[in-house]
Amino acid sequence: MIFPKMIATKFLNTVFFVRLLFLVITTTSFSQEIILKKDQKFPLDLSGLVSIYRDSTASLTLNAVQKKAFVKSKKNYLNLPFTNHVHWVKFKLKNNSSQTHDLLLVWANMLAEQLDFYVQNDAKNGFNHKIQKIITSKTERKLIYEFPKIRIVLHPNQTKAVYIKVSSKRGQFASIRLFTKDTYYASRLESAANQGLLNGFMIFRLILILMLGFWVIKERSFRLYSLNIFFRSFAYWGYTNVAAPFLTDNPDMAAKIDFLLYSTFSVGVGFFLLFAADIKKLPKWNANLIKFSLSISVLLGVLSFLDYQWYWLKAGIFNIVLSSVYFLILIVSNLFNKTFIDKFYAIPIVFGLVGTTLLFLPLTGLLDYLPLYAFSYFLFSCEFFVFIFFLGRIIKNSEKKKRFSEQQLQLKQLQNNQLKELDDLKTRFFTNISHEFRTPLTLLVGPVDDLQKKYPNESILKIMQRNLSRLQNLINQILEISKLEAGEMRLQKEEADIAQFLIQIVASFESLAQDKGIVFNYSIPQKAVFGHFDLDKIEKIMTNLLSNAFKFTPRNGRVVVKIDFEDLHTQNNKKPSKTTQLLQINIQDFGIGIAPERLPYIFNRFYQIDDSNQRLHEGSGIGLALVKELIAILEGTITVESKLDQGTKFTLNLPYEPLNLLSENAKLPILKLKPEVVFEENNSRFEDSENNENAQIMLIVEDNPDLRFYIASIFENQYQLLIVADGEEGLAKAIEFVPDIVISDLMMPKLDGLSLCTKLKNDERTSHIPVIMLTAKASIDDKLVGLQQGADDYLSKPFNREELNLRVSNLIQQRQSLREKYTRQTIAIEPEIVVMPETTLEDLFIEKAQTVINNYLSQSEFDAATFASEMQLSPVQLRRKLKAITNQTGTEFVRNYRLEKASEMLKKGDKTVSQVAYEVGFESLPYFSKVFQEKFGKTASEWR
Repeated sequence: MIFPKMIATKFLNTVFFVRLLFLVITTTSFSQEIILKKDQKFPLDLSGLVSIYRDSTASLTLNAVQKKAFVKSKKNYLNLPFTNHVHWVKFKLKNNSSQTHDLLLVWANMLAEQLDFYVQNDAKNGFNHKIQKIITSKTERKLIYEFPKIRIVLHPNQTKAVYIKVSSKRGQFASIRLFTKDTYYASRLESAANQGLLNGFMIFRLILILMLGFWVIKERSFRLYSLNIFFRSFAYWGYTNVAAPFLTDNPDMAAKIDFLLYSTFSVGVGFFLLFAADIKKLPKWNANLIKFSLSISVLLGVLSFLDYQWYWLKAGIFNIVLSSVYFLILIVSNLFNKTFIDKFYAIPIVFGLVGTTLLFLPLTGLLDYLPLYAFSYFLFSCEFFVFIFFLGRIIKNSEKKKRFSEQQLQLKQLQNNQLKELDDLKTRFFTNISHEFRTPLTLLVGPVDDLQKKYPNESILKIMQRNLSRLQNLINQILEISKLEAGEMRLQKEEADIAQFLIQIVASFESLAQDKGIVFNYSIPQKAVFGHFDLDKIEKIMTNLLSNAFKFTPRNGRVVVKIDFEDLHTQNNKKPSKTTQLLQINIQDFGIGIAPERLPYIFNRFYQIDDSNQRLHEGSGIGLALVKELIAILEGTITVESKLDQGTKFTLNLPYEPLNLLSENAKLPILKLKPEVVFEENNSRFEDSENNENAQIMLIVEDNPDLRFYIASIFENQYQLLIVADGEEGLAKAIEFVPDIVISDLMMPKLDGLSLCTKLKNDERTSHIPVIMLTAKASIDDKLVGLQQGADDYLSKPFNREELNLRVSNLIQQRQSLREKYTRQTIAIEPEIVVMPETTLEDLFIEKAQTVINNYLSQSEFDAATFASEMQLSPVQLRRKLKAITNQTGTEFVRNYRLEKASEMLKKGDKTVSQVAYEVGFESLPYFSKVFQEKFGKTASEWR
């Protein structure tokens, strides 16, 4: 028991001694006095001579803190972190001189949220206390920042203890300085001069760039750079607590405003990069990262304003540093890329970003180095001079771009004028041509009508009537546009029942709907609607729109018309308020629709919705332009909605003046226009059989039904006809039936004539078929393109019947000559030498056929089905191909090849006639002898 007690006693004594030693050491270390000598020079920096204590409870009083152990500052500046804790600073001042010192103690940081100065009184029995918050008093609202300060009077040989309580959630990078009144005012004077000059430059720059941006340099880049300067200027004034005192007297609110302002240091650069630099040339994630940085800046600003906490403040500082570094890397790495950012903006921005980064970097705790703070101010100042240096170049470039833009504008106006003149010239040309057409057209229409009455069963006369009517409508439309341009078209209103008139127009399209197999629904009020209307123009509008709807709607599709009447109250400044009616017309089809990029241009004159060679429907590009201008004369509106493969909807609004009753002079309106009848004739006059081997097949590929009928009427007595309406179907028929000749239009739906020709010529099954191309494109270049694609002949529309017949005959005759060549060339075992420019697909086909026969040479059961299967063709395709190339049937081609092989074997003389016959696939020796003698004029025995 004694031993443990002795150990405990010694342990307690040791602990007491250690604590006493620690108190002595700390008291000695931290009670060192700052001695002011007789010749002391001011200002005196006390930052490295003070002791610091962190109160993590933020609740200790001065009496409690005096008993705590302070730690001596190891640096000649103070860097206090973002925290909820309170920091105490302690030091003693001793006046060793014989004179009284009237001093000012200055805390050199203007953003301290609250400082409590405690200065020991002369009796040394207490402390004088002064609270100093962020300066917002009206008397100190200046364009230069103010530091918190307190007056200290030291008599000769007097010592005073000083405590400073720092209550600030914001990080502090500060120093403590001691001034005499003279040195303080001298320092303030110098500081005021520097700050005044800097702020003067900033205000001047801000006003200058805003004025230039508004009235002189109207480029987006300069205006966004001006926005960047605006943000940076107010950010600096927030950082120095210059702006907040002008906005509030509340120090706590001033602290929030200061942070909101200086957290935008890099925001302006972010906007500049997003909208002025060509950020699209960089990977997409760059733009997303800039947007994210800007969003974080806004979010932290809002959070710190609503909930002022140290962690939001610290996050804001980190966001400023990180975004500045990222923007700096982005700009420097692309500094010499002129298409990304102009160097005249990039270089000043770089100075500003480096200065911002160095200014806030010490507050992050990542790099605590005092010279960075001073260097950041140097770079901040350099930004001014660099910008001023480049401003002249920016203005010069702006003027240069402005002159270039003006030149481009003048050029564009000139081009627009030229285009308008060209459009006017084109319209006048068509107008003149249309007038010239009227006389011969009249001389055609009358006689054709007479012939139709005399020969009512002649189909060709109906086609002529239909196309003459179409031509007449087209000419009338051109003349209508000419009247519109000349300003000669006037409103010709008359009294009418518009509902009944519209019913007549819509009902006239019912037969067309039935012919095309289209469901036609229309909804029109059955009641009489009287008013003043320009019936002629309304009829033209409705007929054009309905014709388009049926034209672009496929068989089994649907067209819907809905007509309503509504009251429309209008106010005319020159007349009293009056009530008019509004005629609303909706015409909707569920057809092919219009591509979004073409939709804005459909009302332009001569504009084709589909101007490709594969367009589905013909058109002049006049109808919708005329509709638009007629509606404008009627003071109405038209809108269009369309989606590809879903259809198109036109909505018309036409105002009119209603009537209660019609006058006695009102006439019953009569329709002047008729719907364009669609003639569909697609009957192939074709019968394929082996018994009809010598019958020649013609494939007609033409999307115009009238022209299909006409071409068929020319050749119906000479050929079996395959008639199709588009290139895709034509290709399928050509492969299936292997015609002797193809007549194809150039511009067709699904697959145009050139593409059809290319596919035919590159396919082994159809490469031999001659192709005649029909087209309205009659230029030499168009013909050359067609011939380069493999067309054998090229005929322009309108064509002569006899010329077409003659060209078809010539091509058939040329093919017959080629057959004779292949007849000699392909059945001989040692063919004659024929000079060919290159190996054709026909040569390769014959070689392949000979190889197949050779593989089955001794097999008598080798038949047409096996032959076709080995050639990877159908029996019909093989039969038609061989007939076209060699003028032989498949059986004849195989038999002749076997006989040639037999003649070769007999000449060698090492086999008997019967052996040779069986080796080349003949089972009957008498039949072999018979056909051998018929072919060579000698018996097999004599041939040996």
